Amino acid sequence: MALPSFLTILPSKSLLTLAYWRRLGGFSRFVGHRLVADRCLQTAGSLTYTTLLAIVPLFTIALTLFSAFPMFSSYSGKFRSFILSNLVPDTGGRVVGTYMRQFADNAERLTALGMIGLAITALLLVFTIEKSFNEIWGVKKPRKLLSRTLIYWASITLGPLLIGISLSLTSWLFQQSSLLDSAPFAETLLLKLGPMSLMFASLTLLYVAVPNCYVPRSHGMIAALIIAVLLELMKKMFGLYVKQFGAYQLVYGAFAAFPIFLLWLYVCWVIVLGGAVMAASLSYWHGDGWRWERHHGTRFEQAVRILMTLAQAHAHGEVLHIDALRRRVGLGIDATHNLLEVMSERGWVEATRDGAWLLAGSIDRIKLVDVFEAVVTPLSATVESGITRHIQGMVATLDETLAEYAARLDEPQPPAPQPTGAPT
Repeated sequence: MALPSFLTILPSKSLLTLAYWRRLGGFSRFVGHRLVADRCLQTAGSLTYTTLLAIVPLFTIALTLFSAFPMFSSYSGKFRSFILSNLVPDTGGRVVGTYMRQFADNAERLTALGMIGLAITALLLVFTIEKSFNEIWGVKKPRKLLSRTLIYWASITLGPLLIGISLSLTSWLFQQSSLLDSAPFAETLLLKLGPMSLMFASLTLLYVAVPNCYVPRSHGMIAALIIAVLLELMKKMFGLYVKQFGAYQLVYGAFAAFPIFLLWLYVCWVIVLGGAVMAASLSYWHGDGWRWERHHGTRFEQAVRILMTLAQAHAHGEVLHIDALRRRVGLGIDATHNLLEVMSERGWVEATRDGAWLLAGSIDRIKLVDVFEAVVTPLSATVESGITRHIQGMVATLDETLAEYAARLDEPQPPAPQPTGAPT
């Protein structure tokens, strides 16, 4: 029986070899290079300050919506404690929590226009996250403004309700003394796994739903699981570091909670963005797509492969989903999607409503030179120079249709000439 797609990256008995670990090491370096190339460290800094501005509006909106339901009113204090205990390490949690409660209490006295302003500030944070994720996945076209606003406002409003339901279920389980008496470790297990499970679900939703492109759920789940564990470990290590090295308290005194909280937000965003890069890179594992050299020249070969694969599928009456297409071509989803978008603008391919792609015309009308100019660079010189004839030579070499190119590939190759004196 075939393994589920999300398990194909995990080593089996047949894969516990030096070659497998070398492959895994090369793939890890590829992910690390993408983390730097996508400027995730700089983006984390930008998101840190945006979060600092939006965290009070988000907290206020969540608390207001949470308190609006009578069934959750008795859990208001638990809700605040739950959010703050999982938002910051224990070291700065008390001071930050005090300020957050004061800000939220003051914000509750705002007028309707003031609350609208808070909502806009909260949405701006979500839009910034979406922009950052789209850049990681190479998405050029964001969702329409109305669609984005409705989706993310629904997420902001439903989040507190889900937390309320989880708190209610946890409280109900604690009230079932027979369950806890028969399993003494159940309380500790619930307290540990509850926040972790909620973090895992939130990160999975973040990685799968926020980018405006297809992201396999299995890839989002793998990245979310790893990042949820990393965040929990980092919270413990960060709290231990601040306790052992009290330079912040020595320099800033009572104000030390602010730089600690700022640094913690930055660390969190670096880890979360690293998870986004991981989720975007997992599609390169299949077929060793990560081995492609990342330069413009390879885009031409990749685009030709995509068009030829779609032509073969068209000949067999198939319509390929982007996940199946990238597997046949040996590329990542983001690279495949980016090339498909470029070729869609030229009218060569088109997408269906369910995420599948097909040829929009015949490959008899698509020339190799057109593909090169679409995905690499126009082959023209602005002035007469010595390079002009070389450019003209490239144009002449690529001046054939994809159909002619495919026919030439199918022609039987002549046998290689044997050296003189070789036996026949």
